Amino acid sequence: MPRKPKPFFRKQTKSWYCSINGRQISLGKDKKQAEQKFYELMTDRESVAADVGSLYDLSQVYLDWCQANRKPTTYDSYLHYLKSFIQSVGKRLKPSQLKTHHVTKWHEGLAISSTSQNDAVSKVQRMLNWAVEQDYISRNPIVGMKKPKRKRRDIFYSPEQWAQIRAEATGPFVDFLDFLYITGCRPKEARTIEKRHLHSGDLIIFPIDESKGETDSRVIYLVPEAQEIVNRLAQEHPTGPVFINTRGNPWSKDSIKCRLTRISKKVGFRVIAYGARHSWATEALTTGGIDPISVAHLMGHKDPSMVARVYSHIAKNPNFLRQQAMKAVSGRNSA
Repeated sequence: MPRKPKPFFRKQTKSWYCSINGRQISLGKDKKQAEQKFYELMTDRESVAADVGSLYDLSQVYLDWCQANRKPTTYDSYLHYLKSFIQSVGKRLKPSQLKTHHVTKWHEGLAISSTSQNDAVSKVQRMLNWAVEQDYISRNPIVGMKKPKRKRRDIFYSPEQWAQIRAEATGPFVDFLDFLYITGCRPKEARTIEKRHLHSGDLIIFPIDESKGETDSRVIYLVPEAQEIVNRLAQEHPTGPVFINTRGNPWSKDSIKCRLTRISKKVGFRVIAYGARHSWATEALTTGGIDPISVAHLMGHKDPSMVARVYSHIAKNPNFLRQQAMKAVSGRNSA
């Protein structure tokens, strides 16, 4: 026998809600007023259900779903941007009333990079697409909206530049930077490695639910220098992340950025954590002579198309292309 609907209280918003035909409706913060509104809604349930629910109400339902089905960091990111979005458009605007200019005004006023604005708009679009899939709304009102362009993070460093960067690093940060530069792994992967991820001495394996995209296990192949670093740190820190700072805390995205900002000022050029990964890939494709497919798999990409897009700067290196042209016919000449 189905349960009879009744108002319920959400601590996060300190408000009362009810569900009608699968849609969650805000009843306000006052309990008596909420009960009265609920009674009025239930007396004409079908006609009211067709036009209830604001973007704010929808965002609360979606955030509840994210909290139950996504990683905490993902939930926090959605909470941050959707809260800002609702503050911009107001709590009463309904999905059917949302226009592209509402979203544009919001993301342009965030004072963040175009890449971050792209992420922000994507989160709103994902919420609306999810709402369509769950039959909360009939259509996404901003489907096809043109988003701000993402800036490519194709910064890479020559061996000489990397030597300058490393010379300015101190303490446990040296091991962290060395590991990034030697393996080409993602910064987030490095800062979340734990002893339990070590396998066979020369492999780091993240299970599917801890890997980017959560579709396949992520395997990082360790050369001897990387093995030495991670095995030594795993012995020192048998539980939790092996890469920690002088205070005994795991490296966070912000703490890494602060360190690299200080190093940038000393070396005279911009230093970012992803620069180590890009440098590894550039060296692998050029001086290392590794094929793009192998590079893609070693970096954790599903196919080499990402490598081709991100490292297109290699095509602007005439000396490298000249060498490749010679290799292309060397076998023919020796035949």
